[in-house]
Amino acid sequence: MTATTEAMTDDEIHREIFDAIVGGRLAPGEKLGQDELGKVFGVSKTRIRPILHRLSDQKIVVMEPMRGAFVARPSVEDARAVNAARQIIEEGVIRAATRVAQPQHLKMLREIVAEEQRAREGRNGGRAHRLTGEFHCELARITGNDVVSEVVRELVSRDSLVVALYQRPSSSGCSLGGHADLVDKIEAGDEDAAAHAMRHHLQDVMETLDLGEEGRKSQALAKAFAHLGDKS
Repeated sequence: MTATTEAMTDDEIHREIFDAIVGGRLAPGEKLGQDELGKVFGVSKTRIRPILHRLSDQKIVVMEPMRGAFVARPSVEDARAVNAARQIIEEGVIRAATRVAQPQHLKMLREIVAEEQRAREGRNGGRAHRLTGEFHCELARITGNDVVSEVVRELVSRDSLVVALYQRPSSSGCSLGGHADLVDKIEAGDEDAAAHAMRHHLQDVMETLDLGEEGRKSQALAKAFAHLGDKS
């Protein structure tokens, strides 16, 4: 147990587990033992249990009776359904964002794209992947609709598991060029062009997947959270 984990709140522990899953440090199907997680974060398993249930509500963890908690393992059908749902919802999101976006919103989106570029150049795949999701979540926040933002965040989280399980090794998921193009379309105020670009952007993500693969091997929980010890 480190000084860092001793002071962590439940929200911070939730965020660490969430980031480890979405960032690919915990593989789909990985067992999330309450005792082991308690040791990792220096807390009792009674604090871990409701956090895992919260992640289950977000559809990125599954709770199995008598077996415990596991990182969700989306099927090929799930992968296609999540991407189709994103296309339907995010086409509407970008139309709404195009109508209301202000200069500060465009600045924020471009900053995320720039950060993602730096992460990729630095070979920080986990951070780049998180920023990819953050870009789409920020688009939803621009609409000012909290329900839409919540739905998009859940879909992006579930899609992150799909990418972790099925993405071809040579692929990087969402393209930086695609994100930059989406910002340009919003700035131009062309809803139809923005919606068209979003649809093709998400279709391109599907093209990076090999839906016949099993997915990569699991990593130990301690290894997934090894960075916490580096902060103390």
